[in-house]
Amino acid sequence: MNKKDEKTIRTDRHYLDKAKAVDSGFSRTLEISRDTFIGEITSKQHAYLEVLDEKNTRFELGEAEAIIGRTPECDIQLPAGNVSRTHARITFRNEEYQIEDLESTNGIYVNGIKIEKCILRNHDLLDIGGVKILFNEEKIRQEP
Repeated sequence: MNKKDEKTIRTDRHYLDKAKAVDSGFSRTLEISRDTFIGEITSKQHAYLEVLDEKNTRFELGEAEAIIGRTPECDIQLPAGNVSRTHARITFRNEEYQIEDLESTNGIYVNGIKIEKCILRNHDLLDIGGVKILFNEEKIRQEP
């Protein structure tokens, strides 16, 4: 995980010598890079979906988009009657997984709440057309 391009706003006099002061008219605000106070952090990420049924099938997630649905053309096929042909899409952006409903008939529920689009967190319980799926994500910090 490389976050060199992110910028953080701090209002602390200690950082005046390390950053450029910006006068907003109300207070002093400083713009400093993330490296100034935490340095570079790298991590390895591993995520998968686990269908909670007799088989406990696992679907590994990578950085590529994954379509969930009933048809064989889908990346993750769920052969259940209440699952739409193309039901949902999982994308990986900004180091987070996100699920989006593709205008399915029965919708998507994350932890019991119907959603249209949602960022997934470790151990979120998905309900896609009555199929229960557990989202699992592991982040392991790597030393540089």
